[in-house]
Amino acid sequence: MNLRKLFIPAIVMAIGATLVLSCNTSDHPGFKRTKTGIYYKIYSPENQDTTHVHVGSIVTLDLQYGLKDSILYDGRNMPEPVILPVIEPTYEGDFYEALQLFALGDSGTFILKAGPFFKTTFQQPSLPDFMTDDTDLYFDIVVVKVQTEGDVELETLTRNKELEGEEMLILEKYIDVNNITAQPTESGVYYIETKRGKGLSPQPDYYASAHFTVHILGRDMLFSTLDRGEPIEFKLGSQFENPGFQEALGLMREGGKANVIVPSSMAFGAQGAGNGIVPPFTSLYYEIELVDVITPDEWERRQAEREAKQQAEMVQKEQEEEVLLQKFLKDNDITPTTVLPGGLVYVEKEAGTGAQPAEGQNVKVNYTGKLINGNVFDSSFDRGEPITFVIGRGAVIEGWDKGIALMKEGGKAMLIIPSSMGYKDRGAGNVIPPYATLIFDVELLEVE
Repeated sequence: MNLRKLFIPAIVMAIGATLVLSCNTSDHPGFKRTKTGIYYKIYSPENQDTTHVHVGSIVTLDLQYGLKDSILYDGRNMPEPVILPVIEPTYEGDFYEALQLFALGDSGTFILKAGPFFKTTFQQPSLPDFMTDDTDLYFDIVVVKVQTEGDVELETLTRNKELEGEEMLILEKYIDVNNITAQPTESGVYYIETKRGKGLSPQPDYYASAHFTVHILGRDMLFSTLDRGEPIEFKLGSQFENPGFQEALGLMREGGKANVIVPSSMAFGAQGAGNGIVPPFTSLYYEIELVDVITPDEWERRQAEREAKQQAEMVQKEQEEEVLLQKFLKDNDITPTTVLPGGLVYVEKEAGTGAQPAEGQNVKVNYTGKLINGNVFDSSFDRGEPITFVIGRGAVIEGWDKGIALMKEGGKAMLIIPSSMGYKDRGAGNVIPPYATLIFDVELLEVE
C-alpha cells in the first residue's frame, strides 16, 4: 500500500482548512468563521475519521435547529433520522457548504442567517413573523453516516433481503401455528374460502361492493368497513387496495366470504403504506365479504340515481336555507345595502374612507363569524390577531373575496354569506355544518 498517497489528501485538506478559516470572533465567542461567513464549532476535535462530507455525499444526521434560546426543529422527536444528498451550495456560506466542514462522527454547531437559508436554500416566499433576514439560526448536528449513492443502494438491498427473510419466517410460523392447509396461488396469495357465494363472479371492468377487515398478519387490525357501517364500492381490476386483494376477489362469487393472506410482494412491498402504518415487507391478513357484483350498465344506472337524489337533496337544503335567511333578515330588521349574484347580502355598518381593495392586493381584516343561530365559531378579535390575505385569489371562501372587495379601508360591514359561497354541502370541521349560512361582522383595517 502506498502510504504517501493516503497522506496527501489529508495534507491538502488541512491546508484548505487553514485558508478558509479565520480567528474566533467577538460576534460568536468560541466559534470559528469561514471566509464565506459561516460560524461553526466542532465538539469532537479528537475524531480522526477522514471521511469528510462533500458534494455528492449522502449524509445521515441527527439534526436540531432553532434560535439561540429556542428550538424550531428537533430530529430526535422524529421516527427517522435526517437523510439528504449534499448538493452544490446555493449561495456562498449556505447549509450545504456548512455540512462540508464536518467528517463522519463529528458533532458540532454552525450558524447561518435565516433570510438566505429559508428564501434561497428552501425557496420559501417569506420568513416566519418572528424572524428577519439577519436572524441567526443555530444548527446542532451529529454526522452519523457519510455514504455514496452506491453505499446507500447496497445498504438498502441488504436490509431489504433481511426484511424479506423475516417476513417469510413470520408467514411460515403463522401458517404452521394456525394449521392452514390451503396452498398459495402462483403469486403467493393464500385464499381460504369460509362461505361459498352463489351470485355473479367478478369480471374485468365490473364493480364490487365489499366489506373487509385488514390486519398486519398475526397482529394489529388496521381498518374495517364494518366500523363505517357500509361496504366500500370500487372497480374490479383497479388499483384499489393492492393486487393481492384484487386477486382474492377474482376467486369469489357474490355473497361469498373468505380469509386471505397477502404477502408484501402482492401488497405494499418494500415501500409499505400509510407513512409507516404498514411497514415495508409486511404480510397482510384480510377477512372479505363480497356483498355485490355490479355490471357496468347497472353501475351507471345506480350512479345516475344517486346523483339525482343528491341534487334533489341539495335543492331542498338550499330552499330551507333561504327560508331561514329571510327570517333572519326580518327578525333582525336588516336592510341589505346590496345583494350580489349568488346571494351574498352586504350590509354596510360604517363607510370606510381609505382605498378600496382590488384583486391581487393584500388586506388585513378583523372579524367575528357566527352561524345564523348566533353561535360564534371564530373571532380574530378574541385572538387579538387580524387575518391577512390576498383578494380574489381563492385564499378565503368566495363570500369573503366578494364581500371584502365592496369595502373601503377603515370600513365596517356585515357579510351574510349563503352556503353556496361558503362551505357548501361540506361544512367545516365540527363547527360549521353543511348548508350553513354564515354571518360575519368585519372591519377592513388595511389595504396594502
